[in-house]
Amino acid sequence: MEGIGGRSFADSAEFIDDHFHNYEEVYGLAAAPSASHFGDRETLTPYEIISGVGVFGAEVGLIGTADTPFRTGSIFYDIRRISIQDVSVATAFIFRMLWKTPAQTVAQAITAKQYSDTIIQQLTANGNNKPQDIFNVRVPVGYASYAMVKNAAAANTHIFILVHEYPSLSP
Repeated sequence: MEGIGGRSFADSAEFIDDHFHNYEEVYGLAAAPSASHFGDRETLTPYEIISGVGVFGAEVGLIGTADTPFRTGSIFYDIRRISIQDVSVATAFIFRMLWKTPAQTVAQAITAKQYSDTIIQQLTANGNNKPQDIFNVRVPVGYASYAMVKNAAAANTHIFILVHEYPSLSP
């Protein structure tokens, strides 16, 4: 019997178990951001991500190259979920999560399609705190992750991210 992505059923079950039975850390905007440090664990300051008018706005660093690993021995991480704190408009946003190697630019990562998009929307602006699952690949620790949003208006959203780290090469 075949499981996820051509893996055996047993490997697929281990992959799922490893993901759902894992530590989860909350990250927000770093108190003192730098070129390699974008997010702090357990901060109460959300990231602000701003849209252009009908286009993606500038990328916002979420996890810098110095932000992982948090747990000694971890070799991968993924951003599993976002917690939407507010939006400036109650219309749909395309939310893009992307990652890049230390040698890449964000533009190169986008060209290489190293991103995952989803739709986020709140029923009212400035309300309805809503966690939302994000589907993204496991990224090696020491690689950076960014977010961008696109809305019909010049709009913004404030989010926290929930991050898993993985200590092994499990499937």
